[in-house]
Amino acid sequence: MNKVHVIVNPYSARGKTEDRWHSIKEVVRHYFKEFKYIFTEKPRQATEIAREVLRDGFDLIIGVGGDGTLNEITNGFFKDGSHEVVNAEASLGIIPSGTGSDFIRFLKIPRDFRKSIPLIKNAGVRKIDVGKVTYRRPGGERAGKYFINAADFGLGAEVCKTLFAIPSGKRSAFSYYKGLLSTIKTYEGKDIKIIIDDDEEIEGRFLIGAVANGRIFGGGMIIAPKAEPDDGYFDLVLVRDMKKFEIIRSSRLLYTGNIDKHPKVTVRRVKKLAVLPGSPGEGSEVSIETDGELGETLPAEFEIIEKSLNFRY
Repeated sequence: MNKVHVIVNPYSARGKTEDRWHSIKEVVRHYFKEFKYIFTEKPRQATEIAREVLRDGFDLIIGVGGDGTLNEITNGFFKDGSHEVVNAEASLGIIPSGTGSDFIRFLKIPRDFRKSIPLIKNAGVRKIDVGKVTYRRPGGERAGKYFINAADFGLGAEVCKTLFAIPSGKRSAFSYYKGLLSTIKTYEGKDIKIIIDDDEEIEGRFLIGAVANGRIFGGGMIIAPKAEPDDGYFDLVLVRDMKKFEIIRSSRLLYTGNIDKHPKVTVRRVKKLAVLPGSPGEGSEVSIETDGELGETLPAEFEIIEKSLNFRY
């Protein structure tokens, strides 16, 4: 029998999760007679909680929230800064209660908690890959974080900056597309150098580079139509520079799953990559985001940690 701990993000789903919790808790109790739960109170706290309860012997962690909550808990499954998990036997489940929930949507996890909770109880464990990005902080110290769905550099991260200016209670899944339209008014592609698997080099001017473990990001955009979360590879999606009208015209391909057919889009299966800004100087800074959370700036290294997370769905 699993020792179960639930981590609830009450601010997810534009704050509706807190109101839903009483109903969710009753269904959890029906399927898991004994469990503990805790509400998060601040950003990144779910990582600290997950790591602590895993060390305390809990072997099934269930998140209640969206992709941000899932990202934080995933980070807590790993010993800080390493490829080693805190408990190799522990598994993770998610009760969807978020705005975008792109990875959740990709895995086809029911958004109705009355369906997702019994799925966690009865489903087998699937070992999935997790991505890790390593970068340098302003003082030069190396640091890293993990992501379960996708990371990107360039335009996607700039859209995240635009979204963070909107109060969380007013964001919706469509906010990302509106943020995209707003961001491209001033954003220009960046010169970038990419080293794939310590071998091949790619240089060019790119709008965005997505390092995808899942297929969907940005509130429903299918950025990597053929990505699989347990194949041991990222799908690296590189979008070369485009004019603003061309970006808008091509954006429909993100919703039909055909972005990989665009002539300015390159998709590669990679295990690791190093990404560097191509031309240092003013205006050359390139931001990074992971699972919708804004991070640091290039240069950075991305690597896949194969079948490292036990996921129940």
